[in-house]
Amino acid sequence: MNRTYFKSTMREISDSVGRFVSIVLIILLGSLLYVGIRSVGPDLNQTASHYFEKQKLSDVKVTSTMGLTNSDLTSIKQNKQVKQAMPVHMTTLQKRRNQIVSVYGYQNGSKLDRLKLVSGKLPTKNNQIVLDKKAKQNGYKIGDTYRLPKSASLKRRTFKVVGFVNSPQYVSSTDRGTTNLGSGTVNYFAYVPKAVFKQKEYALIAVQFRNPKHYAAGTDQYNSYIDRQKTKLKHTMRNRPSARQKQLQTTAQNKLDKQSAKITKEEKQLAKVPAAYQTAKTKAAKKELIAAKAKVKKAEAKVKAIAKPTYLYNDRSTNPGYQDYFDESHSIAAIAIIFPGFFLFIAILITFTTVSRMVETNRREVGLMRALGYTKHEIAMKYIVYTLLAGILGAGLGGALGMLTLPQFVFSLLSNNNLSDFVGVIPWAYLAQTMVAGLVATLGSALIVLTINLREVPTNLMRERAPKAGKQILMERIKPLWKRLSFNQKVSYRNLFRYKGRMLMTIVGIAGCTGLILTGFGIQNSVDDLIPAQYENVQHFQAIVTMDKATRQIHAGQISAQKSALIKSVTARPTHGTANDTVSMVVPKATTNFEKYVSLKSVNGSKKIKLTNKGVILSEKLATDMNAKAGSTIILQISGKKVRAKVTGVIKNYAGHWLYTTPTYYHKLTNKTYHATSRLVKTTQVKKAQREKLSRKLLKQTGVLNVSFPQYAAGELSTGGLGSVVLIMIFMSGALALVVLYNLTNINISERIRELATIKVLGFYDREVTAYVARENVIFTVVGIVAGWGIGVFLHQFIMVKAQTGSILFPMVIHYPGYIWSALITGLFSLIIGVLTHYKLKGIEMLDALAASE
Repeated sequence: MNRTYFKSTMREISDSVGRFVSIVLIILLGSLLYVGIRSVGPDLNQTASHYFEKQKLSDVKVTSTMGLTNSDLTSIKQNKQVKQAMPVHMTTLQKRRNQIVSVYGYQNGSKLDRLKLVSGKLPTKNNQIVLDKKAKQNGYKIGDTYRLPKSASLKRRTFKVVGFVNSPQYVSSTDRGTTNLGSGTVNYFAYVPKAVFKQKEYALIAVQFRNPKHYAAGTDQYNSYIDRQKTKLKHTMRNRPSARQKQLQTTAQNKLDKQSAKITKEEKQLAKVPAAYQTAKTKAAKKELIAAKAKVKKAEAKVKAIAKPTYLYNDRSTNPGYQDYFDESHSIAAIAIIFPGFFLFIAILITFTTVSRMVETNRREVGLMRALGYTKHEIAMKYIVYTLLAGILGAGLGGALGMLTLPQFVFSLLSNNNLSDFVGVIPWAYLAQTMVAGLVATLGSALIVLTINLREVPTNLMRERAPKAGKQILMERIKPLWKRLSFNQKVSYRNLFRYKGRMLMTIVGIAGCTGLILTGFGIQNSVDDLIPAQYENVQHFQAIVTMDKATRQIHAGQISAQKSALIKSVTARPTHGTANDTVSMVVPKATTNFEKYVSLKSVNGSKKIKLTNKGVILSEKLATDMNAKAGSTIILQISGKKVRAKVTGVIKNYAGHWLYTTPTYYHKLTNKTYHATSRLVKTTQVKKAQREKLSRKLLKQTGVLNVSFPQYAAGELSTGGLGSVVLIMIFMSGALALVVLYNLTNINISERIRELATIKVLGFYDREVTAYVARENVIFTVVGIVAGWGIGVFLHQFIMVKAQTGSILFPMVIHYPGYIWSALITGLFSLIIGVLTHYKLKGIEMLDALAASE
């Protein structure tokens, strides 16, 4: 292409800067959101995986009801897939009435679960302690003297605070797990040198498996791999419960044997004393020996009754905040599947229209160039350069900005986790996709129109296309309505239907943007309504009180009602398939009035489902995972025993996997006597201070082991990331709506410049000319908004189904403010464009516009 023609290309850009910039902006916005939002999920996963790798987070923690020994450690290390195994001392203490602290043994140069120093230093002396960063909320600072309550586990009670830390075991910045002390919730953790612990047994053994394929944390591949390794580790440890039981019995029996030997020796000595010389003191000593022998005999019975310890293998999903983080990441990734794609589709559609109209408008120039002897290739190069420049600039800048800004912005809003360093990955696939899309919209549309136009002879190209013939429209046939319209209104309606392509494109553009905005509000509504929907519409109890015997009564002024039930964690899987879900099984002691505690309603909410002795009732998401319905069979693992259970119904449920059945069917499944272990409690006051007060009061009562408030524990789930993505989508959709309206209005005016100049010559005032155009835009906007609501409802439902992860089922709701705000935002932008259009129409030069085109 020669210099003169290149200058012509640059002049084309400079003469229509608004159009060029609007093309670049539309592609940029579409690319920015597409690459940015689609990168959020992978970047969040990469950030977590990098953090866990750096801090050497263990894969599994082995615990036992009887503590762990070096023999357990040796057995674990015998498993060839175990890379590292580290024993850990730990105890949980109630420091004050409202402070529960988990104290761990710190090991210098730890190979697993390494602490991340926030401030200060790590402990080097036995009188030093580091606290959880969360402990700062309790007023602690470096240099303070920290005092622990008297404990059989620790050699000392007072320490000097030398630093604050984060632990990879606690992804959540707020949740520190539960306990049977105090309010039932751990407030923060602390680390003291392991030499301070007096315990012989370990509280847990942290295990890291070999990961030859480098599966990233949170992925399905990693989870499946760990499940397989846990199964192998359990097989390796299969003999340990019996061995540990025997060891405990032997140790206890040895102590009793020593006592028995001592008693026997004393009996022999007393027997040597002649009866005549036996005093009252001697007789008393004999009685004491008889009583001691009885105690030893009773103790021996207890030794024989020592049960096998239960070994637990907890993977990372039990770490506070771990699963919540990845569930949120997966939800964002699910939203990114459709929303940015639809956003980019609207951007491409509008860009395609804009570029094709631009080339079509220049057909006379194309004909002139052909007549002057320019080849088709030379003529096409001008538009190829123009569109390539617009497409590469828009897609390149948008993709780069999206990759560099949105993921890090979303991560910065995830305030409910302890991950500190953002680590992103370059999304080459998404960058390539958006570049191809941008070039299809710009270069592709230009080539299509050029191919059609360059087939025509130059003389035809240099002639203006004949204007579209006017036709009678449907409204004209409705005589009473048509007669009542003014002349200007009749002209506007005729123009609407005369240019059907322009009308359809404008409505599609506005509808797409309105739909995207409404979808954003709908996603926010579904996230916000999740907890209320679960704990107001489905489960009506506020607390679960775990007891040693549920026959005991619990008393507190705040309790309005209570119901005995067996609540047990079980594992469920389908008869055919690999799904494996942890489920809370609830078995009420009596089914009467159970609906006051849990609403058992069908999925569509129209029918009540009753508990029967013929099977179990599943929550909706669990039934989906199990591919089950009424009449199906699922496999349950209850206390290590696998059983088949018949499904009698599926109920509406939003959070958690739940299974309900009767005591009779529970006995049929397990062949065990039913014993209620918990109380479902309804309370009158539920504020945080009142919950803590109730917990303390209940935990002081005989038999109460733990108190939990499921609704408020769930309410602390992080939704900052999802909420921030929604805000970004609403903002970007609004920006796209503004650019789309501006672009389409510009096309409208440029194509009708002679028409508009003509009516100005005929005496129309500036306001009337603006009204002439604006009237059409108002109609387009109203129709587009209504159509957009339909698109928004469809997109919202599609996205929320995809966003369901783990045990979460989002309610499909869009509250009316969402419809109002989406309409107002689109309407406001339409008004802004109307004002800009008014000033543009005022500047039309009538003589230039009406100059002969021949």
